[in-house]
Amino acid sequence: MKKFLLITYYWPPCGGVPVQRWLKLTKYFPLNNWLPTVLTTQDGDYPYIDETLLNEVSKDINVVRTKTLKYSEMFKSVLGKDEKIPYGSLKTSKEDTILKKIAYFTRVQFVSPDARIIWNGQAYKAAEKLLMSGMYESVITTGPPHSTHLIGLKLKNKYDINWIADFRDPWSKIHYHENEKRNLFIKSIDKQIEANVLSKANAVVTVSKRVSETLGQGKKIVIPNAFDPDDFVMHQYKKTDKFRIKFVGALFEDRKHLLLMILDWIEEYASKKGIDNIEFSLIGAFDRVPESILRRVEHIKFQNIPFIQHQNVIAECVNSELLLLVILDTKNNEGILTYKLFEYIGAKSFILGIGPAVSDAREIINQTGAGTLHHYKEKKDFLQSLDTLYNKWQKGENIKNEKDVRDYSVPTICKRYSDLLNAICGIGTQASCL
Repeated sequence: MKKFLLITYYWPPCGGVPVQRWLKLTKYFPLNNWLPTVLTTQDGDYPYIDETLLNEVSKDINVVRTKTLKYSEMFKSVLGKDEKIPYGSLKTSKEDTILKKIAYFTRVQFVSPDARIIWNGQAYKAAEKLLMSGMYESVITTGPPHSTHLIGLKLKNKYDINWIADFRDPWSKIHYHENEKRNLFIKSIDKQIEANVLSKANAVVTVSKRVSETLGQGKKIVIPNAFDPDDFVMHQYKKTDKFRIKFVGALFEDRKHLLLMILDWIEEYASKKGIDNIEFSLIGAFDRVPESILRRVEHIKFQNIPFIQHQNVIAECVNSELLLLVILDTKNNEGILTYKLFEYIGAKSFILGIGPAVSDAREIINQTGAGTLHHYKEKKDFLQSLDTLYNKWQKGENIKNEKDVRDYSVPTICKRYSDLLNAICGIGTQASCL
């Protein structure tokens, strides 16, 4: 069986979206004659902790962990122990303290490519040791954090390894950089090291064609995220007397105002129609719900579910009538494919979303028959989709998606990745990446 080395900052017990793509892919690689070794952090700056995900790591996979400095400790020493480190957004609000605004300003204007680069020294030493001791046909680095790709670049320059740079998001044009006015010097540094990675990698994998378009020249190929069918085996939809609308995910500042807009639309719909059996749930968004949200709900039942373990998220998605998808209204958002979109598809619940008029997400939703995605200003069409689904549910009609969606399952996607590895390393050869 051929082997490759995966270098990733995020790995269980890190929870949430960052770990899902590669946690799931590594499970199926041995079925395609590839055995991964995972090099990751021992105790990194993680947005969430989910110990149950450790049970999903294949016993065949060797996981090597290295220590890393944690900028969260410095961050909290300045702003307070209850302050969460920034993840997915670098935007501050009027209510934030001056210290927090200074901390975020420093991150935006003086750090390239990201703060987690402090892991790279330890990670490179460990990667070098692993490559010297084992026959690895390839190395894969995945980002964000995109600083991880610099480990692959350094290995490539020194050892001329077979190397794949895997992009789950854009780099220099990622939304939280595009939303901030970064100085030209730091922007030029980001673009230069991004260009070096793209030019040196044997292949650059992106999760969507429009993310690929945000990057410069390179040997690019699209291999999207996917859902793991095994996650859904134990869960079966059970209808209740509530029409359950659910949103799963973080609500940082860039996304919160869109969710509030949708909440207002649904509240207005329930009021005009005289409907009292709509239940609206936020899952994993808040430990404590802001008053700005609670004030908006009068005719719908609202519930907040703080961060929960992954299998419980799957159960919530399956046992829903409608799942909300919110794509950020920002530059270069046409290629945003949140991981939860694919778990939504796997749950077979109707997806109702808002986003750009043209996007990879809209195309996938249409292709799979999973729901509808409307532009941010298409309130009427959004509510028409909601009304149609609600009426079908009221009549007892089936509202679950019955279309074949296996093209976006992890086994299918993993086969595509394995074919890429075979092509890069030379099918049937015994050559090492060193």
